[in-house]
Amino acid sequence: MQATVDLGEIHLAAVTTSTSKALIVTGRGIRSLKRQRSKQLGQLAKKQSRCTKHSRRWKKLQRAKNKVCRRSERRIRDLRHKATRKVIDFCITHHVGTLFIGNPHGVRTRDRGRHHNGRMAQWEYGKDLDYLMHKSKQARILCSTGSERGTSSRCPRCQHKHKPKGRTWVCRRCGFRGHRDLVGSVNMHQEAFGVHRKFPRSFTYLRPGPLRVRKRSSRADTSQRCLDQPTGQPHLAEMVSLETGHTVGGVQKPVR
Repeated sequence: MQATVDLGEIHLAAVTTSTSKALIVTGRGIRSLKRQRSKQLGQLAKKQSRCTKHSRRWKKLQRAKNKVCRRSERRIRDLRHKATRKVIDFCITHHVGTLFIGNPHGVRTRDRGRHHNGRMAQWEYGKDLDYLMHKSKQARILCSTGSERGTSSRCPRCQHKHKPKGRTWVCRRCGFRGHRDLVGSVNMHQEAFGVHRKFPRSFTYLRPGPLRVRKRSSRADTSQRCLDQPTGQPHLAEMVSLETGHTVGGVQKPVR
């Protein structure tokens, strides 16, 4: 059994197997923690700029900045471990013996503006590669990595090249529609193993860990009291149909 992994910033990993099984592990939680850290450090740096360097106030703010960085690093590392563990568990469940991981290094070398370059600079895909390779070695899965150039811009059905916009890949020639990250993962099978694979009919969407809800107050007369009640968050594992875009209750819907 063979599988390929397409790494990303929004979705940390998109996995497809040779039997058309698919998994997407989101990385939005990690990106949110990085944005929160940047915002907090900016606020502290603004206050620190008004202080005399090495004064007591300046040192106090410096300690606060270090505390924010350490706490954020711990939470990001925890989510990264959980996300890569879900990828390897998926491979073990489907008896994957060979795993190919695409290296997205070429994406970071392109200049696409200040905001895009900032997101790419904070994308630590090298750690994702190391974690996946280490965990696959422990699971006795043969792991390799290589270039993924051109895999996300090629239609898996008619091989037409097109630069997609948004998360849905739409082919202008044959009308194919599918998840953008899964398109890259499916095309990697041809690059890594020389075999063309069919696009999966559905995929499993996972979050690395549970969402944390911070309680600001426990008073009964405040609006935060509603946080004690269940919020009806979606399940951690959801089957998503590529045709309808809706979740499927544990059963894969066939495409008509």
